Amino acid sequence: MTNVRFRYFLPMMRRGKLAGVRLNLEGLSPMMKNIILTGRYESEERRLCDRALVAGDIVLQLGSAIGFIGLYCLKTIGVSQVYEVEANPETLRTLKANYRLNGEVARVLHTAVASEDGELELSVGGEFWENSLVAKGDSTIRVPAKELQSILKLFGYPEITALVCDIEGAEALVDFEGLPESVRTIIIEFHPGVVGSETVGRIERDFRELGFQMIEEAGDASLYLRSA
Repeated sequence: MTNVRFRYFLPMMRRGKLAGVRLNLEGLSPMMKNIILTGRYESEERRLCDRALVAGDIVLQLGSAIGFIGLYCLKTIGVSQVYEVEANPETLRTLKANYRLNGEVARVLHTAVASEDGELELSVGGEFWENSLVAKGDSTIRVPAKELQSILKLFGYPEITALVCDIEGAEALVDFEGLPESVRTIIIEFHPGVVGSETVGRIERDFRELGFQMIEEAGDASLYLRSA
């Protein structure tokens, strides 16, 4: 039965729905379609968003992939706005298609997040959630890169209240000191297998120095709240 599902059923699927969000599945692998359709996709980040985000939040998402988390925040949690950042142009097209599918306007910037403005090599081998600036693979593309302050400037310096970050190790390149003081919540997925535990520890110390306290972990994702 499993072979039938992966060989015949999943390749034919063009649309799906997860947690109230309609998704375009065209171009995704059978494995990725199965993860989405069985409700496992981004389950840890979703749980932390449910716990920490509220209606009225303004969210900046670094590493938006196909746009699911942003759409979930808009449609289910009721946040005011989501600003999306995605490096892979193919994944970006799917993100925009998903926003149209859900009747939402995508506020999205095509760039990688880096320590300085310029261009970088993005590894695009494997599934879209494996794209990485840090973990190099056999297949790479050249993509624009912007530091955090440049990203905020291009979006018009919105009063961000929450940051959601999943950039496959490129968190090591981000100057989190550039976060606006309006940010009260950080949901981040660390990748110690890519950047090393020392780098993760350094980012955690940076968060503490900025006044954030780790509240909860869900798998590789962590929730930080700024102390009052």
